[in-house]
Amino acid sequence: MASTSQSASRRSLRPHTTPNVRENARRQRERLLARQAELEALAGPIHEATDKLSKLEAAVASRAQARLKKIERLEQTRDRRIKKIQEEYAAKIAEIQREMKASTETLTPQEREQESSLLREYAEAIVTFSRSASASELAPLLGVSTREAKTLILQAKADLGAADVAGSDAPSSDDQQTVPAAS
Repeated sequence: MASTSQSASRRSLRPHTTPNVRENARRQRERLLARQAELEALAGPIHEATDKLSKLEAAVASRAQARLKKIERLEQTRDRRIKKIQEEYAAKIAEIQREMKASTETLTPQEREQESSLLREYAEAIVTFSRSASASELAPLLGVSTREAKTLILQAKADLGAADVAGSDAPSSDDQQTVPAAS
């Protein structure tokens, strides 16, 4: 606030005539422009500090953005590698499955003979068991239902009957019958 003596001196400079009013308006403008220049000079360091802070924030944000982009690139690389590994292993698994299927479908003659011998032995065992016990007693032994056990018994009898018919049709000597050796 201006002191009383300063207020009085200002009032004395302001006569109310038109030229003096213009002069007073000009002086007022000059004072306002001077005050504005003074405020701008005072605000200079504030603007400089604000500019420096915004540059610093931009640098920090760009570093954070760079790290996020790096993480994104690493995740993409990881996903591509995982996909490639999955494709490689899927191909290996498919190859092994083809080999496995081919190996189970092609039995050697010795394995075929052994398989037929074992199947005949299995059928004979089921028929022998069924002569002394019922299908309901066979079911828990094989881990199947009673109905499936009955079906297995009938199938085993049919297989043995077909094998006996095939064996009697084959030329053989009356004294000696060939029985496949059990392994």
